Amino acid sequence: MTGILTPSFHIYYSKQLNQLPHSIKIDVWRCLTSRKHLLPIEQASSIHPEVEDLLNKAVGNYIKQKERQKMKPITSDCETSLRQENEELCISKQVLEKKIEKLLDLQEQYKSCEVVMTRSLEESGGKVTQLSDSVAFFKSIIPDTRKAIASGEKSIDILENKCQHLEDIISAKDRKIIALVDQILSKMKHSDVTIEPKIYSSTHKRKLWMKRRSESEHDLETRKKYTFRP
Repeated sequence: MTGILTPSFHIYYSKQLNQLPHSIKIDVWRCLTSRKHLLPIEQASSIHPEVEDLLNKAVGNYIKQKERQKMKPITSDCETSLRQENEELCISKQVLEKKIEKLLDLQEQYKSCEVVMTRSLEESGGKVTQLSDSVAFFKSIIPDTRKAIASGEKSIDILENKCQHLEDIISAKDRKIIALVDQILSKMKHSDVTIEPKIYSSTHKRKLWMKRRSESEHDLETRKKYTFRP
């Protein structure tokens, strides 16, 4: 019974046995000596195809098991890393979506501003055209305006000369009238109140005639009504 439980593999299988732990060696030995294979201990301890086949399978399974155990922390780390990356990607996606929304809003605002600016430019263009037309018109009438101004200045000079001539005539008339009135008054008792006297009888009279003289410069009726001494 003890021989059945204690593995006694042939040295030929040392390579496979060195790769296996003692517990698996016992399991393989039990499998060989169980009812399924039912190898005598002598055959199980010798070089036999079934022994080699079971040992190779045990080595293969054990290697795979160790690889899976090695991969577990790597897989776990990968899952954690992927989970973190996924969370970061979700956050980045949300941030990106918000930025896209802002960009779309800015795009709409830009389009609105562009429409307003286009209308403003069109209106400004129309106003500039009107101003250009006005400037061109005023430039075109400048020569005629200069001629009209020159003609007006000549007319003013002529009128001023005529006015001066008329004033000279009026002054001469006034002197003649005053001289004639003075001759008449020297022979009459009462004087004409529409003719400025040589000598004022009072300060009031002097101020009154000064006022009339001042008014006559702007009022034609006063000029006609009164005769002033030169």
